[in-house]
Order: sequence, then C-alpha cells, then structure tokens
Amino acid sequence: MDETSRVEVPVEILSTLNVPPGRSTKYVFGTPDRSTFEAVRLWEGDRGGYSVCMSAQAGCRYGCTHCATTFARTPFVRNLRPEEITAAVQAVTEPVRTHQGPLVWVDFAGVGDAAANWTHVATAARAITDRDLAKQVKVTSIAPQGWVRRLLRVNAWLPDRFMFSLHGATATQRQVIIPHADDPSAVLPLWAAVAEQRPVVLNYVLCEHNTRPADEAALIQLLAPYAGRFVLLRLSSINPVHGSPLRPSTREADFIAALSHGLEGWVVSHHLSAGREAAAACGQLRSEILDLTPPTSRSRQADTTD
Repeated sequence: MDETSRVEVPVEILSTLNVPPGRSTKYVFGTPDRSTFEAVRLWEGDRGGYSVCMSAQAGCRYGCTHCATTFARTPFVRNLRPEEITAAVQAVTEPVRTHQGPLVWVDFAGVGDAAANWTHVATAARAITDRDLAKQVKVTSIAPQGWVRRLLRVNAWLPDRFMFSLHGATATQRQVIIPHADDPSAVLPLWAAVAEQRPVVLNYVLCEHNTRPADEAALIQLLAPYAGRFVLLRLSSINPVHGSPLRPSTREADFIAALSHGLEGWVVSHHLSAGREAAAACGQLRSEILDLTPPTSRSRQADTTD
C-alpha cells in the first residue's frame, strides 16, 4: 500500500487470536486514552475472500441479553472516531490485501451500535470505500426510530446494505433481548421505507422465550403485510453466552418450519452465526482476550450477531 493511502493515527493492536487458524482473526485495539475496541476478520467462503466485523464504540450502553459485552461487564467508554475506525480496518486488512485486494465488506456489527455513533461511522465508512479498503459497507443495528428517520432524510448517506435486529413480535418480547427497544409494529414501516432504498435483512435470534407456538402466529401476523419488501428473514440460532438468561430453544426446528410455510412471499433462512466458529460475535472477543474471567468452556461458545 502506498504511503499516501496510509492513515497515521495512534491506534495499537493489543491482542490477536486466530480461531480457527487462517479463517478468523480477532483483534483488540487500544488508544492513548486507554480505550479498547475490537474487530474480527472473517473468511467468507462463498465470496472467496475476507470481511471485517467492526465495532462502532468502545463498550456499549444497550445491555442486550444475547451479547457477551453485556455480561463481560464492559462499561461504555466513548464513541470511536472516524480515523480510529479507518485505521483499525486498514490494520486488519493489510495481512490479506496483497493476495485478496479489498475486503469483501466491512460490517459494523461489533461492540456498540452504529446508530449510536452514526456521524463518525458514516464518515469512516466513506473513507473505507474511498481508500479501496473494502468493496462494500454493511450496517447491523437495532435500528431505533430516530436513527431510521435520519436515514430517510433527503440526500442522507446510506451504506450498501443493512441488517436490522427484530428478535420479537411485540415490544415486550423484543425488550427481553434489547432493553428499551421500539415496538416492532411502530418501527417496521420505517424499516420498510429504508428497504426501498437499500437491501435490508431482518434478523431474529431463536431462543426459548420467542419460539413458542403463539410466537409463530404473532410473528407471521406482524410480517405478512411486508412480503416482498425485505431481502429475507434470517432466523439465527443463539450462541450461548455465559451469564445470559437466554437459552437455546427446543422448538427451533418447528419454529423455522412454521415460519417457512406460514410467511408467503418471504424468503426465510436459518443461520448459524459466524460467531459460533470464531467465538467473536457481539463482544465475545473482549471478554476472552482481555481475560474478564470467562469460564473455560467459553472458548467453545459465542453469541449470535445482532
């Protein structure tokens, strides 16, 4: 890479971990003010190249109950600055850039939520594509109403694609996983409006509390009017996180079958998160590499992406 494209910023790689070697590499970065954040380089086999899962913040305020950051008791420190994000992506990219070229994509799906640091994330995302560090930018978010309305403004910058976290058919059910989340019935029309401009995937993590027979009917009723509006509904098996009250569902297969047959006009997929293989999704890296007293079995577990 030529010197003119280099980003000079005081960001230091503190730790790396290969899981499994050659396919996924997890990084912890540090800054002079002792903030830490993380990124994961993941092998995308169907694309023949690597992507990067990138954090938007150092720590997180949301407290999602499927996320390892929450149960590692990682405090929110601050938003990441654009130059810190860009420098981290460049550092993660350099070991594979010679034989791969740009990353397949950068997905803001790590610690924190891009919606809570949108000005800085959008600035970094534009720099990432302008510098040819990645072909695309994706954003995974709980997608609160205020942020989505901002995306819908005239001439607002948008990434190449989104994934929005649903996780429940009602506000009460959704808030079990995402405290203070918006009511799905209120936010779905806004999400659908975004989907008219960019591809949007809806993600639904599968656990005991949201896969009962009544939940099947409620979710079908909620989503039926939006047939054809979203790319797909992604049903994600939960990766157990130590300390989380959420448990895998014994009805997972039945729930997937019911949604697949009951949602006409929808593409329904079942997803085993890359976090299961990499033990890296949603802040898993922070508690493993920084030794925040994870149990021995933690290395074999991960949580789902948002």
